[in-house]
Amino acid sequence: MEEKRDTENLIASDTAAAPITPMEEVDVPAAATPLGRSRVRSLARSAGALLAFAMVGLLVLYGASRVFEPKNNGGVGGLNAAHQAAEAFLGEPENSLDALFIGDSETYSALSPVEIWKDAGIPSYTCAIGKQYLTYSKSLLNRALAVQNPKVVMIEGNSLFRPFDEQKLVKTAVKDAFPIFERHDRWKALTPEDFVAAPENTWVDDMKGFRLKWGIRPADASKYMASDERVQEVPELTMTVLRQMADACRADGAQMVFIATPSTKNWSQARHNGMVKVAEELGIDWIDLNTGDDEVAIDWDTDTRDYGDHLNYYGATKASRAVADILRDRYGLQDHRADAGDTYRHWDRAVRAYERQIEEAEHFNATCLAPLGSDLRATLPLER
Repeated sequence: MEEKRDTENLIASDTAAAPITPMEEVDVPAAATPLGRSRVRSLARSAGALLAFAMVGLLVLYGASRVFEPKNNGGVGGLNAAHQAAEAFLGEPENSLDALFIGDSETYSALSPVEIWKDAGIPSYTCAIGKQYLTYSKSLLNRALAVQNPKVVMIEGNSLFRPFDEQKLVKTAVKDAFPIFERHDRWKALTPEDFVAAPENTWVDDMKGFRLKWGIRPADASKYMASDERVQEVPELTMTVLRQMADACRADGAQMVFIATPSTKNWSQARHNGMVKVAEELGIDWIDLNTGDDEVAIDWDTDTRDYGDHLNYYGATKASRAVADILRDRYGLQDHRADAGDTYRHWDRAVRAYERQIEEAEHFNATCLAPLGSDLRATLPLER
């Protein structure tokens, strides 16, 4: 009995292995690891495929945009007449424009670059279409700064009070990046050249974006710029875009300026007060041709073509000459009429075309309109 070994005591009780239970045998974490890695790899492959698909889609859009983009700025499909004139600065000699005017129909009716050239020899361009939103103004500015080096960029105040939303801002950015969304209807006019040729900008607008109108429809100016303490606010999204435009001008060495052209229907003291506030907030010069020291002496019986909404040729001549003085005296822009070389030679042709249109308009007024009574004359569709 003494020699019998107690095998149960060979292992001390405090070092004996704990018994394994069925539950502990199942609860083995190592089995979950391969499933987690597999899922991560699957998600990575899906993300990679999605990214590749997006990249291919962007490349297709980019390539299609290059094909659908007009190969010339001279109206070879893709641009209507209004946009064609507004963007014809692309055909001007590179870095030859010292001033740009950007805005809506108030701008293209009031500011004549050819008149400014005749008066002060300052090369300028009017970048404007009817009811222009500031989103398009920003696009025009960016396109112009890519090929021109203006010293002064004047932004028409009227367009700042035309509200837009984030959706319009995004749509404009997409169209700028992928022109096919704006030019998709060109598919009918595509030629083999569209697939291989690079765009060329050879067309020059002799009117430099200005539209000469001579109809006369008197305005009621009895309440024009009446005293008013109210302040018409500029929308905050507009302010955001204006800051971006101001930054772009500063980066290019241009001075951005706000300007209001004469209009009894579109301008008021409340808007003037609003522009004073905006100009102070952004640190930008503000010129109001409707009031104060910069007021232009518009005769509202003869100088408007549509009851004070827009100026006609007679009013535009006055406004343009006032702006020529401001550009020369206040901002120091130089007279280039005596410069040698080819850079400004085409302005002589522009002056001839401009004066020919004026001659035709004045002859029409003298022979066809003057004999009519003022009431009947005001009802005729005289604009062209």
